[in-house]
Amino acid sequence: MVKNSMKKQIYKLDDTFISIIGTLPIKIKDTGKVIDDLRKISNKVSLQAFDANIIYGIEYLIEVLKITLEAERRKIMVANKPETDLILRLSHTNQISLALKYGGLKNNVCGCFVIFSKDKNMLLNLRGDIENLFKVNNDVLKPSKAKRKMISSNMGLASYKIFDDLNFMRYLLERASLVMK
Repeated sequence: MVKNSMKKQIYKLDDTFISIIGTLPIKIKDTGKVIDDLRKISNKVSLQAFDANIIYGIEYLIEVLKITLEAERRKIMVANKPETDLILRLSHTNQISLALKYGGLKNNVCGCFVIFSKDKNMLLNLRGDIENLFKVNNDVLKPSKAKRKMISSNMGLASYKIFDDLNFMRYLLERASLVMK
């Protein structure tokens, strides 16, 4: 069960705290270095960053993270680290290079940071660092017709019009759960 603390938008899934942060366009050429630097702040917090265009709503992201965390618990992840498993599932591929190219954080594009940890204080500290570095705006994470069109095109669907928002999200979750090694 997911519990939501609205003050800092912290979610709790079993014993794992989750924070999801949408940002206005990132103005950093080497986004990989920024992600690595943020990860070095604490080894108790997992962090992944995405192009916000692949995030079809916060609910979708939480549901995919549930899949990743369950796969980690069962020791059946697609990748060695949960952060990598998450981007693979959100990108609907088992190829890390394709996932990073399609779904990774990019310069001059709205971003999404997902941080999760069993240690709430460390998570809040990292969240604060991200909020200080970037302009936060969770509206960039909302589902949209443009996102549905882009995601559908990437997945090879003939038309983005075959689904409404709810059924499209269900379809994406099914695809995320089917990513295998």
